[in-house]
Parts: sequence; C-alpha cells; structure tokens
Amino acid sequence: MNIPRHMHHHPYTAVGNEDVSVIETEVVVIGSGPTGATYARKLVDAGIQVYMVEIGAQETLIPGDHKKNNYIVQKNLNNFINIVNGELDELSVPTNKQSVPSLDPSVWSIDPHQGTIANGQNPFQDAYYNIPSAAASRTVGGMGSHWTCCTPRQHPKLERSNLFNSEEWDRLYTEAEERIKTNSTIFEDSIRHQLVKHVLQDYTYGHGEREFIPMPLAVQKFPDQTYLEWSCPATVFGHITRTPDRPGSKLFTLRPQARCTRLIRNKMEGPNSGVVEAALCKDLKTNKPFIVRAKKYVIAAGAVLTPGIMFNSGWDDNSNELPALGRYLTEQTMAFCQVILSRDLVDKIPKDPYNLGWKEKVERHMARHPKDVLPIPFNDMDPQVYTPLSENYPWHTQIHRDAFSYGQVPATVDQRLIVDLRWFTWVSPEKKNCVSFSHEITDQFGMPQPTFNFQVPREDARRAHDMIEDMCNVASKLGGYLPGAEPKMLQPGSAIHISGTTRAGTSKEDSVCDRYGRVWGTDNVVVGGCNVIPTGAACNPTLTAICFAIAGADKIIEELSPKNKA
Repeated sequence: MNIPRHMHHHPYTAVGNEDVSVIETEVVVIGSGPTGATYARKLVDAGIQVYMVEIGAQETLIPGDHKKNNYIVQKNLNNFINIVNGELDELSVPTNKQSVPSLDPSVWSIDPHQGTIANGQNPFQDAYYNIPSAAASRTVGGMGSHWTCCTPRQHPKLERSNLFNSEEWDRLYTEAEERIKTNSTIFEDSIRHQLVKHVLQDYTYGHGEREFIPMPLAVQKFPDQTYLEWSCPATVFGHITRTPDRPGSKLFTLRPQARCTRLIRNKMEGPNSGVVEAALCKDLKTNKPFIVRAKKYVIAAGAVLTPGIMFNSGWDDNSNELPALGRYLTEQTMAFCQVILSRDLVDKIPKDPYNLGWKEKVERHMARHPKDVLPIPFNDMDPQVYTPLSENYPWHTQIHRDAFSYGQVPATVDQRLIVDLRWFTWVSPEKKNCVSFSHEITDQFGMPQPTFNFQVPREDARRAHDMIEDMCNVASKLGGYLPGAEPKMLQPGSAIHISGTTRAGTSKEDSVCDRYGRVWGTDNVVVGGCNVIPTGAACNPTLTAICFAIAGADKIIEELSPKNKA
C-alpha cells in the first residue's frame, strides 16, 4: 500500500478497549466509483492529500478499469453477463417463509414467523414494497467497472434541478464530459449503427418531431487498438493511481478491501459541534479496525450504502437531524426487448441505400469469408442509437447492444442480428419512497441491513405504460422479437439507477445536503453519487452525479486553500 510519509500512524483508544492505528490525511473518500474518483482526481490535482477507502477488492491491474476493456469480452458480449452478475450483490431479499411439506421431518426447517438473515435475507422486507433488483457493486471502481457508459445530459425542464443555473450546468456538464471522455462519433462507421439510425429516422420524420441520433457514450478507440476502450473510474483517476506503468501520486492512497463502518462524530455543544473527528474503518483481510482522521470526509459509496454509513454514524430516525435521509428515493421504470433484424433490412445492406460506402466493406468481407451468409463484417461495431427525452416522448431510450442478465443471446443466434431496446422513464420523488436501516440485523458485510419501501405513483405508472407501447412501435420497424426477449417491464431496480437518498436541496426538511454535497448540520462531511440527485430523471444519472462531484470538489478546494487554512 502506498502511504505517503507524512501520514502518521499511532495508537487510538477511543474505540472500545482496543488500540487501533490512526492514519491522518487531508480528505478521506469512501468509495471508488465514478464520483469518488472525480473527487480524488480533482483534489489531488489541486495539491490536496486524499486517502480512499473501498470495501471491494482491486480486480484489475489498472485500479477501477472497466471489465469490458477485454478483447475476449468484446468479441462475445455473452461472456460479460456472468461478470456483471458476479459483481452485483442484492441489497434486500425478503426471507423465504414458504413451507416445504415434502421436507424430511427430522431436519431443521425455517420458522415461518422468523426466517433466516444470511446473505442479505431480510425479515423486515415486505416483498410488495421491495426493489428486488437493487444491488451494490463492491469492487474497486464500483458500478463504473461494468456500467453502460451512456452519458446524456438531463433535460433542462423535465429532469434537471434548479440548484445550478443554466450557465453553471453547462460548465459542469462540459467538464464532466471531458473527464469521462464522452463522444457521439465513434460508431458512425458502423453499418448496423447507420442502418438502425436511418431506418428509425425515416419512420419518425413522417410521424412528428422526434430524433434518433448517436448515443453519447464514454468510450474511446485508439488507432493502434482493435477494440474499444470504455471509460470508467480508471479513466477519471488518470495519473494519480499506481499501475504497472506508473508510480501514481504521492498524495493519493487507495486502500481496497477496507470497510468504512461509521464516522466518529463530536456531538458536544460548542464550536466543534457538527464536526466529524474520524472515520472508523476495518481491514477486511485482517479483521482489524483502523482510524482515518481528516479535515473533510466524502462518502461516495452508492445510493444505498452511503445513507447506510450515515445511519450507522448516528443520523438515524431517532435523532431527527436529517429527516430526509434515505427518503425521496427514485428509481426508473424500465422496459426491455430484443429484436432480430428483419430480412428486408439485412438485404438492403449490400445495396448501400444511404450512400455511406457500405458496398466496399461488404465486398471485402464476402471475399475474405465466402461462407458467411450475412453481409455484415465481423468487426462491424454494434448500433448505439438513442432518442433524447422530450415533452412528447417523456422517456429515455437506448437502441444498442449490451450485456445484462436479462439480455443473453443464445449461441445459435448470430450476435450481429440482435438489437436491444431499453426504455427508461422517471419516478417522481416522494417522501414515502425510501430506504431505511436496522441496528437489529446487519447485511452480509456487517453493516445495517437496508429495507425498501417503494411504489410507483399512479401518474408515473401511466407514463410507463405509454413508454412500453412506444418501444413496441419502434421495435416493429427493426424486426421480430428474439424468443424469450419479447417486450416486458423489468422488475424495480433493474436500471440500477437509484437516486435521491441523500438528495441535495436548500433545506434539511426535504434534503440531506446543499448543492455542493455538504451535509446539513456538519462542517466537514460531504456526500456524492446518484444519491445526491434530487429530481426524478429518465436518463442515465452518472454524468449528472459527476457534475455534483465536480461542484463539491471545487468547494472543498476553495475551503482548504491556503488563505482559508490560515
């Protein structure tokens, strides 16, 4: 572990009767996902010392690398599905209380009134109000190690909050796009991308004011590489992390497989009230606790684990310090299907109906592979098309290929013919939609067990119905449904876009922090992540979460500048 020499270790006896080592730094960041990485990079570049604690292991040589930055995976997306499934831990599983009449009567059986609590099973969870696909990704890079990399800006009227004005939002989005390497041009050379885009444009131009355009994606393609490089926390970290090719910054330490258990708070009356004095952590490999003392504490551990750490630190229901903590939870409703491109569309490809130079590509492919029956080169990139959210079509769409547990393609179906359609719309923030925590039971990682209370409001449910109808109309223009992947609404949490649980605002009555992520009633605690986004949104939230992280990091830099340190 790369610990700068000016970080001091000494015994600390404030935790029970056990002496623990203490690490001193300027800022501690809890969580290594895209927002945690944004905080770390900006602070280190400003000359501020950062110590990052991550509960998960470092599974790649480059810390926080995308698991899709692998040639084998890019050759066959189905290989990626098991990776994603393996990274996700379900957060709240209602205890199975079903009786098994055929069970051997001599064996232990579940008490129907109690159940078990192992592996995330939660006797407090009402299945009807659960978010069953809600999950956390505990690894260096967090969700950013396997995300879709779709980075649209929020709609200025339908999604975006007014905590920043339009000029401020534009500046934040521009910087966020630069840090995560967003572009919309890489797939323009793809035959299938252009085919899907033009077919749907031809359809919609005759039916209204809708655009089907290239999806903004955080991805790069370098001239000397035969595959894509998907952006991720490693992209944001840049030079500050240690890799086989560089030593990393002396101002930055990443400590994986270490759990932040809680923040140690000073609750005494007086000038130091509201100050966090330390973060109590545990090395999960040795099971030994340690303390990190800092000037600022940034919690960026995800939309559910972040409020869980805060709950464990004393911001619970009994304190009434933060009545909005865990509340106003939003998660998008999501519709999905997969289509096999129609014979008519595939037959159009050699004719190059849009004069985009397809004939030469197809002829080269057929000459090299005379037994291939498809006029699509093997290295032709997948389509990446979307429609921005609009007032007439209030949902975000993605027409592309990606790999999730609900999108696996049988080996007998040629991947080049498959197009995924994913439609998302927002759920309005409501106080009663929430995640709560328990001191009575813990999750499998020793932290307070989360329990969800979530329902889709009626107006949002009607919009979701209209959304799936629209998805079916669009799908019909491309082909027929892949058997088993016909149009369906996915169960809550499938988008993995939970937001709002530590929402930003202007008052502690209905928010947890200000627009810079500074927690109400504290002087040195900041929260980051999708949990800070205060509005219901249909589009992917990561870019907007990075915007809030940029604003929060800039404020920390300002507060820790030499003139304010004096």
